[in-house]
Amino acid sequence: MAPVLPCAQIKLSYPLAAADFDPLNKDFLLVGGGGGSSSTGVPNKISLIDSARRETLRELVDIELAKDEDSVTTLAIAETGEGATGEKLQSHLTVYAGINSSAASQAAGKNEHLRSFRIQLPQRRSKDDLGAVDKPQGGISRTEATKALSRAAVFRAATGSKNETYQRVLRVNRNNSNSPLAAIASGLAPENEVIVFRASSTPTSKDEISRINLGKREAADLDLHSSPASSSSDSKLAYCTDDEVFIQSLQVKGSKKPDAPVSLYRTPESTMTLPSNKRPKFRAIRFLDAKTLLLLQNLPDRGGAVLLVLKISEDNRQSQIRLRKRLNKTTKVAVGLEVARLSATDQSDTQHVIAVSGQNSSIEILVLDFLDSSYRSFKPYTHLENVHSGPLTRIAFSNFLPPPTPDTKSNPPSQHLRLASVGVDQYVRVHYMPLRPYVSRSSKAPRYVLIPPSSNMSQTTIGMIYALVIVAIAAFLMQAFTEIRGATPPVLGATNWLPPRMQDWIARPYLGAETLKQVPAQMAHQAENAADIAKQQISNIPDIDDITHAVEHTSSMLKRQLSDLVAENTNLETPKAIILRDEGVGEISTETIQHDVDLVKEETVKRWDELSQAQQRTWKLKLKEAGHWAEHQGESVFKGLLFSVLRDVIHG
Repeated sequence: MAPVLPCAQIKLSYPLAAADFDPLNKDFLLVGGGGGSSSTGVPNKISLIDSARRETLRELVDIELAKDEDSVTTLAIAETGEGATGEKLQSHLTVYAGINSSAASQAAGKNEHLRSFRIQLPQRRSKDDLGAVDKPQGGISRTEATKALSRAAVFRAATGSKNETYQRVLRVNRNNSNSPLAAIASGLAPENEVIVFRASSTPTSKDEISRINLGKREAADLDLHSSPASSSSDSKLAYCTDDEVFIQSLQVKGSKKPDAPVSLYRTPESTMTLPSNKRPKFRAIRFLDAKTLLLLQNLPDRGGAVLLVLKISEDNRQSQIRLRKRLNKTTKVAVGLEVARLSATDQSDTQHVIAVSGQNSSIEILVLDFLDSSYRSFKPYTHLENVHSGPLTRIAFSNFLPPPTPDTKSNPPSQHLRLASVGVDQYVRVHYMPLRPYVSRSSKAPRYVLIPPSSNMSQTTIGMIYALVIVAIAAFLMQAFTEIRGATPPVLGATNWLPPRMQDWIARPYLGAETLKQVPAQMAHQAENAADIAKQQISNIPDIDDITHAVEHTSSMLKRQLSDLVAENTNLETPKAIILRDEGVGEISTETIQHDVDLVKEETVKRWDELSQAQQRTWKLKLKEAGHWAEHQGESVFKGLLFSVLRDVIHG
């Protein structure tokens, strides 16, 4: 049974399009959106939400943006700032946002789409997992709470009368604390781009690391991966178009330009002559580790969605699909993907929590374990339906920070993973997933998981038990059926399970023992009957003398038939014409008709003496073979006959 998750919510005054958790404090959630530059009066805003309490959410900071500019399309926290020296508390957040300039500025060829803000944080009152923060007395003014830091036009200026370019994707990677990276991708541009830069508070062209021109294609999604600061040069960018996945190694330090991106994977359908709506399309991409990618793909014709685990080769030039998971059948089209890693390093065993949002405002949550240097199969956790009353635009996981190792294994501190979702219905919702400590055999310190992982041995054992249960059930049902039909002796007494009327319909008594006793006597009796019938049939078979006599008798009868026919016709007062015809299949037919000058019109008849010698020899042979004539009868019998000969020409 799927767990029931606690959920807190708040309704804001504007439709929401973006969300991101503070990486160092899971209580702080940043959301943004708005009504754009229309005259509807719906504001464009960025809000800071307190998610500490599971009962309700609170809006701490409300930043109202310009009304003549576009709404917030993307949002990410770039960096966090601490308080005075020696303090552990955060003082502010540096935030990136994707906001298009006004229509007038864009018409002039200037679109400062990348904005950065500094947001002042209130103080935390409690340090436990579900503590709360206090608003300072009298509240925080907009001036005190926020400060606009920069606005930059990073994408190349579009030329033309119609410019719809916008910042489609924004990602910030904070794994490498010394050199955090950010990446953005454009949409609806004449020439789309992917740009990677150092995540400073006021990014400029000097911070640019990589710029990739995609042409007419768009990056559906992208992600960044950075190793620890000791190997900061090992950073990677991965992005996907509708049908292809690319990776690029990045040089964070120095001014050397990175190598061109490498195509890792391409869908087989992309090489076929299929229309666009008949091909699967990648929707999202996330790094699981430096050599593994997680892909979200939508099937054609709203046929559902799948998750793919793509393993990258050591040289970053090839890949292979290792795992595939079909998502819930109610998800016809997936729109979002997020991954939370429940450990700090790539090398250790860990569990990934995966959330996939659907076009129907549902969220499916799964887990994927990394154990013994390999990824296991996906395991479902829960499926949340109708999370929002309208389109769900964004989901975001809180960053899980493992607590200090507890003194004892028996009493580790409680932990929760939070999943936020926002939509055009103006609601912010946060689901709280309880994590439990798990101690593996290879590690003494507990780690936190959403679902306890299972080893290969336990999975194999469970599979074998399941198979044995299925076989046992099948054998039981087969035995019951054969007992009811009387094919096997009663062992289960299955016939007695049926109602009396059904017993009369389908049940049969078992007669196996009595039937086996009667088999020898029945076989002997049947053998005697078969022998008598065979003797009788053999006695009825004629011998060679009988066959010869029958043939001679038949021949003499046929011979007499022709001579008798001639004799009888001669004795008539008015003799008739007897015509012989060759039927062409070894048979001779005779016909008597009134003697007339014009006998027939469609054939020629001749008397015996009118036939040529060759024709006479032919007729003798045919009459002899047909049994109508013999040599000792002579040719006198032919004197009163007419022989049919086909015309060479048929006259009209």
